[in-house]
Amino acid sequence: FRLPPMLCRRAIFGLLLLVLCGLTASQEEGVNLKNGQELGSAQLDVMPDTSDPATSKQLKCGICKMSVMEMLYGYLKMETDAGRKLREVEAVEVFESTCSKQMDAYGLLLDDAGKPTVEWSNDMVALKAKGGWVSRLAMDTCNDVYNEFEDYLVENAPKTCKIEGNERRCQAQPVVRYICQKGLRLCPKGSFPEEYVGDQGSAGGEEKKEL
Repeated sequence: FRLPPMLCRRAIFGLLLLVLCGLTASQEEGVNLKNGQELGSAQLDVMPDTSDPATSKQLKCGICKMSVMEMLYGYLKMETDAGRKLREVEAVEVFESTCSKQMDAYGLLLDDAGKPTVEWSNDMVALKAKGGWVSRLAMDTCNDVYNEFEDYLVENAPKTCKIEGNERRCQAQPVVRYICQKGLRLCPKGSFPEEYVGDQGSAGGEEKKEL
C-alpha cells in the first residue's frame, strides 16, 4: 500500500515540523528559565563552567561593569531630566533601585550554535540565557556594588560628566575600574581599554551607555 504523493509530502512535512518543534522546545528549555528556577543537568551541560576560576572571574567582572554602568546611567539620566545636580537622597534612590529594576534584564548571550557565552547583555532582542544562577549572579553582584560602594558612587557619579561647549562628555572608566578592579577585585589587569570616553551628545540629549 502506497500513499498518494500529496499525502506523502504532508506526512513528511508534519514529521519535520514535529522534530523542529521538539528541537526548539529543547533549546528553550535549556536557556530560557523563569526567575528562581533551578538549572537542571541538561542546562548545566551547556552553561559556562563556573567551577573554572578564570571563567567565574570573567563572568563576575562583566556583570560588575554592567552594574556600575547601569547605576551611572540611571544617575545621569535623572540628572539630565531634572536639569540640576541630584540631592544625595535622590542619588541613593537611583543606585538602590538599579539592582531590582535593571539587572533582571541581563543574561548571557548565545553563540551561533545556541550555546551560552560569558558575554552579558540586556538587549531585549538578542538571544540569551537567563534564570537560575545567571540571574542570581547578576543580582548579587549588583547588590555587592551598591552595599560596598554607595558612598563612593554618591561622591563620584556627579563627576562622571563634564560640559564642553554644547556637548556633555562622560568618562566612566575611573569609577568602573575603581569598583570592579581595585575594590571588589573582580576584573584582572587588562580588563579595561586605554580610552573609555563616551560622547553623550548635547547636555539635554539622551545619555548612552558605552563599554
